[in-house]
Amino acid sequence: MKARIDTRRCQGHGQCNLVCPEVFGFDDQGFGRVLVPEVPERLRADALRAESTCPERAIELDTRV
Repeated sequence: MKARIDTRRCQGHGQCNLVCPEVFGFDDQGFGRVLVPEVPERLRADALRAESTCPERAIELDTRV
């Protein structure tokens, strides 16, 4: 599964980092960024939960990969 953050939507609330810090972090301005674009299987459930908790729906997960 591949992870991506739509930087036009992200407002820097940090919910993704709280839920799945192994995959999502912060850039220099405090907005979300993907630390691990290819999400390991062991973190799949956490990444999906981070996607669902994002207030702006800025996280995009491609589960086809």
